[in-house]
Amino acid sequence: MTRSKFLLLAPLAAVTLAQGLLTESLAKDAAFASAVVKGAASSARLLAAGPPQGGAYRAAVEIALDPQTVTYWRQPGEAGSPPAFDFSKSVNVAKVEPSFPVPKHIDEAGTVVAGYESRVVLPLTVTPRDSNAPVTLNLVLDYASCGKICLPARADLSLELPREGDSPHAAAIAEAERLVPKKLSAEEAKKRVALSRSGADGSWRLRYLGPGKATDVFAEAAEPFFIESTRAGEVFELKLFSGDAPAKAADATLTIITDAGAFEAPTRLE
Repeated sequence: MTRSKFLLLAPLAAVTLAQGLLTESLAKDAAFASAVVKGAASSARLLAAGPPQGGAYRAAVEIALDPQTVTYWRQPGEAGSPPAFDFSKSVNVAKVEPSFPVPKHIDEAGTVVAGYESRVVLPLTVTPRDSNAPVTLNLVLDYASCGKICLPARADLSLELPREGDSPHAAAIAEAERLVPKKLSAEEAKKRVALSRSGADGSWRLRYLGPGKATDVFAEAAEPFFIESTRAGEVFELKLFSGDAPAKAADATLTIITDAGAFEAPTRLE
């Protein structure tokens, strides 16, 4: 082969190799991810971490958001709409358990909500009815996509969960799982959190006892209640509302973010 012919064929071979690798990568991604469904200033898809482990599959919902757009945590606060999952049309699925990584407090035109910016991966634990049969996860996902205006978004997603192979999304799902707060028992929670009334108007002061140092607190209560949490120096202040009025008592879940990790603590405000 002459030098001139080699110089012509070498770039062509490189392009062919690159195209082959891209095709292989896309095929592998398709086996571990659903099609992307675009919504209002956002998109969503299902991801799979790989074959089942211990009788269950690890999967996730990924929501990608346009710049300056947010979506919400499972209990946003006074405003906002949490994501809603409908897995009822799934095939060979006994149970799906969604989890939520730690959110952040976001100021929306003076109203502080709990949510996510840019991108969030919500882990799923999927238990099949028959471990020997294929599993297809079908999800109707309703969520909010909020930028200058807040818009509802819906995605119909479907993914047959893989029974073999290495997922390119395994690391992202593992990182999302790491950010899910650890659940504590009521007895464990009492060793880490001290609550005291700070007035008669449905307010409490929360002091974190350790380990580590608390950096943020999110508080949840079942409807019709909601809890506003704010930092007050070295402690946090919780205000319990029912509608627009202060309330006197409710069962609550505290999600406490610390420099030693995050955890959920059941408690009673009374």
